[in-house]
Amino acid sequence: MVKILKLDMISAAKNSDSLVKLLQDSVKNGASVSFLNPLSDSAAESYWREVFAEINSAQIIVWAAFDDDDNLVGSVQLAPAKMQNAKHRAMVQKLMVISNHRREGIGSALMDTLELEAKKLGKKLLILDTRLGDPSETLYEQKDYIKFGIVPGYALNSSNDLDDMAFYFKII
Repeated sequence: MVKILKLDMISAAKNSDSLVKLLQDSVKNGASVSFLNPLSDSAAESYWREVFAEINSAQIIVWAAFDDDDNLVGSVQLAPAKMQNAKHRAMVQKLMVISNHRREGIGSALMDTLELEAKKLGKKLLILDTRLGDPSETLYEQKDYIKFGIVPGYALNSSNDLDDMAFYFKII
């Protein structure tokens, strides 16, 4: 059974090494999460330090999923829009599940938790992007996200090719 917790600065710092490993595992296994393989320890650590600062300043919310042995097995982020005319929306970012725990419902549980919290925060619209053809598209479509566009050549991949990106929204 997976346990999902919202991370604060203390719990984020406590799980820093596991978050680095999760990001590296995701990138190594082909996830399009803004980084290229191989992802160095220092680059992954630097990324998470930036996220921790955003947690501390309430610019982002991060949840982590833990297995029965309290191993971190997934995470997701919600980035509420900052502009005055955008307070009703937020971006879903960096849904990651460690490769040996994929297809166990962890990503779905993380998304359910994120959506519930987004509603509590008064968000009405969620937006996300993912690589076109990525397995995550199936999850998002099962969660009733609607594909509203495809941008060709949006992101560079580890093979130095350009991947198309699919953009989704959900009214909650």
